[in-house]
Formats: sequence, structure tokens, C-alpha cells
Amino acid sequence: MVRSIGLSAVAALIASGLWLAFFVFRPTANVSLPSSTDARVVAWVDFDVPVVRAGVARLDQHLKSQRFEGARPVELRLIGADVNNPEHLTLQLTELIATKPALIVASSVDVAKTLLALRSDIPIYFVIQSDPVREGLVPSLVSTGSLTGYTFFVPLDVKIMEMVRRVFPAVRTVGVVATDYWLEGSAMSNDLFTQASSLGLKLEIFNLHDADEIGNMLRDPRARQVQAWYVPYSEIAFNHGADLAAVLVRTPIPTVYARRKFLRLGGLISVQSVDEAAMDVWAKSIANILNGAPVGSIPVMRPKEIEVAVNASAIAHLDLATRERLAREATVFE
Repeated sequence: MVRSIGLSAVAALIASGLWLAFFVFRPTANVSLPSSTDARVVAWVDFDVPVVRAGVARLDQHLKSQRFEGARPVELRLIGADVNNPEHLTLQLTELIATKPALIVASSVDVAKTLLALRSDIPIYFVIQSDPVREGLVPSLVSTGSLTGYTFFVPLDVKIMEMVRRVFPAVRTVGVVATDYWLEGSAMSNDLFTQASSLGLKLEIFNLHDADEIGNMLRDPRARQVQAWYVPYSEIAFNHGADLAAVLVRTPIPTVYARRKFLRLGGLISVQSVDEAAMDVWAKSIANILNGAPVGSIPVMRPKEIEVAVNASAIAHLDLATRERLAREATVFE
């Protein structure tokens, strides 16, 4: 389904909060919501930072609207964890399992894999950005095995290349600004390179490892052949997005981003999945599990809507025919 839709509080949280925490934050002391001694605890494992606390508090409101069986209350707690330190994370999760929470929410692939390795029988619900099948978490989105969850991953890379071909028919070379993790494939469409080639597009990969490489990117001789840029939402785009956009906006060629926020930094187009009801989906799934539904019977959910946003102020330099083609693709102008 494709329709015009604004960024919701949930999308903003994931774009700038929970997903942000996956890459850059370090934990502080554990915090939790006020506790009841007989409560069934839902433990959200994540970095303990203000934006994550705010997100957990919002999820708590969604949980409170669910109907739970039994007399014991359900309590959502944020468990601060050192997600970027595997050894410390294992120790923290071992200690958490010993407290016997009713369910653990894994805020990243690393948390989910560590929990699986500990072989606990506590139900696990993950919320991640990449493909859980290719990450090895579940056999399929329907047959989920010993855990289930929600992924914001929707394979859009090939669709973006198809759009580039329709809107910019003269383009033959697309520069893709990526990182090692993105190139491993768990956050990338299957067969992207093969499909792009079938569309007559050559993908030039600019694999950046740190911010220092951003300024030198356009000095690469291959950059002179690039006729359009595509920037998936990898670590470099998240951690150093403003720096990256500042470099690319100096080029006269179109840039397609995987997040709408980059339009405010001069990007021409953004394409991303959106889901205003994500937290409600999480809360309902968690309630079903706590009410006795087998974890493996609950399919992995993901967004069903795609937003194609166009920077209205950046299209002035385009010729009329290109503007008309772009208008046909857009679901929203910003």
C-alpha cells in the first residue's frame, strides 16, 4: 500500500531514538517503571537514555489499553544494557533471566541473538530494522520458531532503482553510499545488484567506514561518473547524516535517501516504509503472548505502507518533463 502519510511519533522514535540507540549510545544505570511485587514484568532491553525512556513510556500506554488474562498486573520496565559490549551484555541478560520476567523485548539483533544463545524459555519479542530471516532469528516471517517480533525492514532498494529508471531515464550510473553492515545484506533487498543491472543501471558502491571519508568521497574518480545518488539508512547515514548531506547537496545530480528527514538537508527524494500503528502492533502481540498464545504462532509484522516524499523546493532546477514524472511517483511533497 502506498499513500501520503506524515511521520508519526512512532516513526520519529525509531528514526531518531531506538534505532539511534542501536548505533551510538552507551548505557547508564538501570531504570524501571514503578514496580509491583506480584507484577508480570515485560523487560525492554536497550540503552538507558532519555529518548528510549520516552519511547518505553509511550509503549506502556499502549500496553495498558490491552486486555490481559489473570489477576496479576503487567508492568513494562526498561532494562539498561551495554548492547555494544557482547561480554557485558551476556552477563546482564543472564542476570535478567534469573529474575524471571514474563517476556523480554529485544531492541536489536544482538540482544535477540544473545538471548537465544542463553537458551532461556522466557518468550522473546524483537523490534529491529533488518531482515530477521537473513539475520538468522526466525525461519520465516510466518513460522517464527521460539521468538517473534516486528521489523521495520521492507525491501525497497530494487523499487527505488525502478523509480530512478522511470523518473530519470538518462541515468546509467547510481552511486550508493553504504557501509560494511549494509553490504552484508540483512538490510538490503535480495538481488539488488542483479536487478539494477537488468534495469540498465550500474551501481558504484562508496563504502564509508568513518566520517573522515565523507569529505573525500567526491574526490574518488568514480564519483565523476555518478548520475544519481542513493543513500540507504546505514550507520554512516545515521551517525553522520548531516555531514553526508552537506557534501552531496553540492552536486547537481539527484539524491534519493531512505529517510524523509534528509529532504530538509537538501535531498530530492526519500523512500521509506511507515507505520503509525507500530506500537499498537507490539502491544497486541505482547498481550497475546502473555495471554498464552505460543510465540511461534504469532507472525513477524512489518510496515505495509510506503512513503515517497519529494522536496518541493529542490525540484525547481529539474526540467518540466522530469518534474511531471516525479510528481507521478510522489505520495507527499515537503
